[in-house]
Amino acid sequence: MKRMLGVFLTALLVLSAPVGAWATNGMNMIGTGAVSSGMGGADVAVPAGCTAIAGNPAQLATTCNRVVSVGGALLFPLPFAGYAQRIGTSRWSVGVGIFAQGGMGVDFDNVKNFMGQNDSLYSQVAFMRLAPTVAYNVTDKLTLGLTAFAGYATIDYDFFPRGVQGQHVTGLSSYTIAGRFGVNYQINDQWAVGATYTSESSLDFEDGEMRFNFGPGLGQVTYRDAKMDNFTWPRQAEFGVSFRPAPKWLLAFDVSWVNWSSAIQTVTVTASNPNVPVPAGFDTLKVPFIMDWKDQWVFALGAQYEINDMWTVRAGYNYGQNPVPDDTLNPLFPANVEHHLTAGFTFSYQDWDFDFALEHGFTNDQTNTGAPSPTNPFAGTEVSHYQDTVHVMVSYRF
Repeated sequence: MKRMLGVFLTALLVLSAPVGAWATNGMNMIGTGAVSSGMGGADVAVPAGCTAIAGNPAQLATTCNRVVSVGGALLFPLPFAGYAQRIGTSRWSVGVGIFAQGGMGVDFDNVKNFMGQNDSLYSQVAFMRLAPTVAYNVTDKLTLGLTAFAGYATIDYDFFPRGVQGQHVTGLSSYTIAGRFGVNYQINDQWAVGATYTSESSLDFEDGEMRFNFGPGLGQVTYRDAKMDNFTWPRQAEFGVSFRPAPKWLLAFDVSWVNWSSAIQTVTVTASNPNVPVPAGFDTLKVPFIMDWKDQWVFALGAQYEINDMWTVRAGYNYGQNPVPDDTLNPLFPANVEHHLTAGFTFSYQDWDFDFALEHGFTNDQTNTGAPSPTNPFAGTEVSHYQDTVHVMVSYRF
């Protein structure tokens, strides 16, 4: 069963190849699905249908009898698919979905390595989750929800592979589990509040391979066993409020705390089992990435207006503090975009909903101010990063 899950999630992760550079709130997407993204990720206290599988699970109870949704983000094809239904006329709703939690990556070619040669920097961190979800209407106003996450993550990277001590690492993968609890309370016809708590996901990356460049003489050596330790997807707490100032309007505000400081500190790649004899002391290689990320506060503000029965429009703003310290900035792992503006719409026809959103992450420039050292080879390097993302989703209600 574990192998079958890995094969299925790997097939989806193949679609997640980065272009240029990508990351959002740290490594998390600002929202899952075109509706959430169109409102800047402000969705904790907003009716969500299938996308509650990836957001506040208590919102699953806002779905109709049955709904199936399929979508993705087109900057880097990150899929979402979900199914949800209410169980008869009971207070229970259930659903299951698979979605991209997030990731980050770069693809830079023809950049100068430390020896002045043309070389490359490449990284891809991708994380998929399978999410069975259940929600229960305690009262007409209070709903609780619970999601169990089965996750699968992969990491590949190139660190100046053409230069001496350059590395080409592929195939690192990890399974993980986590959970999310959510609550929603409808105060009255205008006001609602919601909250979620998500546990951390410890990731033990194994089954990788490293090609290490010893330079003239020995050249490229393949280490057939590579692993990565101390890489964790963080725990997170969110609170949200929504307000309807008029029947056609919906305003929402969320605040989130993401515990990156306990999740991303010093990440170590260990490689062993070389395919040829190597010099003494090089049978096992240890490569530390000192990152020391900071906790992150994220603020999301969204607005929605129902023009008529067929058209709904949205706009949003999202600000996530940059979790990457200046003195440990590494261009392999970009996660420093802070400001996002979003816009989107839904077109409804009979039992179909067609959702679209456009997300723009504004340019953020950051320079590594740390002292040069073997564990800080990018001292003085400046990283400039912006991105545009298109989100689409189709849902069928029955």
